[in-house]
Amino acid sequence: MTSERRATPSRVLDILLLGANYGLLPAVRCALAGHRVTVVCRPDEQAALASQGVDLDIGRRDGRPGKHIGLPAAPGRAKAPDCLGLLDPAAAEPSDFDLVILAMAEPQYAAPELASLVARIGAADCPVISMMNMVPSSYLRRLGGINVERLDHVYASAAVWKALDPRRITAASPDAQAIRLDPTRPGRLTVTLASNFKIAPFAEAKDQRLLTQLCQDIICGQDGGVAPPMRLIPYDDRLFVPLAKWPMLIAGNYRCRRLDGALTTIAAAVHADLAETQRIYEWVANMLLRAGAAPEDLVPFAKYATAAQSLRLPSSVARGLAAGAVAVERVDRLVAEVAAQQGDYLPELARIVASVDHALDENRQAAARTKPAEGIRK
Repeated sequence: MTSERRATPSRVLDILLLGANYGLLPAVRCALAGHRVTVVCRPDEQAALASQGVDLDIGRRDGRPGKHIGLPAAPGRAKAPDCLGLLDPAAAEPSDFDLVILAMAEPQYAAPELASLVARIGAADCPVISMMNMVPSSYLRRLGGINVERLDHVYASAAVWKALDPRRITAASPDAQAIRLDPTRPGRLTVTLASNFKIAPFAEAKDQRLLTQLCQDIICGQDGGVAPPMRLIPYDDRLFVPLAKWPMLIAGNYRCRRLDGALTTIAAAVHADLAETQRIYEWVANMLLRAGAAPEDLVPFAKYATAAQSLRLPSSVARGLAAGAVAVERVDRLVAEVAAQQGDYLPELARIVASVDHALDENRQAAARTKPAEGIRK
C-alpha cells in the first residue's frame, strides 16, 4: 500500500505514539523505517483505522497530486512494522516500549485516562519526544531562560507534565501540516506541507543515540535515492529548535480567526498584510533570541512566508474555535507570558489572546446551555 520501500533497521524499536490525527504522520514514517508503532487513540478511531487503514496523500506545493502512502492498522500492540497497532490509553503499558511520542493537542492530556497514561510513562522512565505545538513545561525546564513556574495557568493539563523528567523528554518543531478532509475516514490525511520534524537533543546520551538511530533508519527508507518527506532530523546542541514554530503560529495560525469571528486561510492571514505579519513574526523571534535561542535555531521570515502560500485552509485552532471547542492549545498565551517575563508586550498579540479568550467563553457558555440538567435522563 505504500510507494516507498521499507527500511531494515539493525534494531527494531517498539514505539508508543499518542494521537491518531497529526500523530499518524510520524507513526507512518517510523513504521516505514522498520519499527513497530502502536497508536493510542479513541475506540471510534480504532474501529475506523482497523477497518479502513491509514492513507497519507502528500500533495505538492503547486497543488498537484503527489505521493500516496498507506498502511493497515489492527487492534492491540503492533506485532510488525507493516501494520500499526491500536490501543486504548488504559491498555497501554509504557514499560513495553522503547520510545514514546506525544502528538495530541495539549488540552487532551487533561482527560483522566490520558493523564494516567502520562503518569505511567513518567514512572516507567521512558524517553519521550513531544511533537506538540504547545511544548510541555517539562521540556521548557531544560532551557533556562524561561520561568516555567509562572506558566502553569496557560496549560490545560499543567499537572500532567510534572510527571515527566526533563532529562528524559525532548521536543520537535512540528512544521509539517496535514488535514483530515473526510471526518468519516480518520485515517485519511492530506498533507499540505511535508516539512521535516526538527528534534532537539535529549539530555541523556543513551536516549540521543536511540533518536539518532531512528532518524538514520528513516533516511535508509529513501525511494530511488531521494530522501523521504517528513523526516525526523536530530540536533546535538540546539534546545530552542522546537520553539521555532512559535513565530509561525502567532503570525499565521492564530490570526486565521479574525476579531469578528470570520475564518481565513493561513496563506491569507500571512499575505493579506505581509509587512504586519513580518513585524509580528520577528517580534516573537526576537523574544526567543532574548530567552537564549540562536539565530540558526529559527526559520527566516522569507522562508516561512513562501511556505505559507501553500496553506490554503484555516488553522486547526481557528477551525476548532469555530466548531465550538471549549479548550484549545494556548500557544498565544504562552508566548505572551514569556514575553511579559522579559518586560515586553505586543498589542496585536494581546488582541489575539483576548479574541481566543472571548471565543472560548462563548463556546463554554453554549456548551453549558446544551448540557442536560443533572438528574434528568435523556
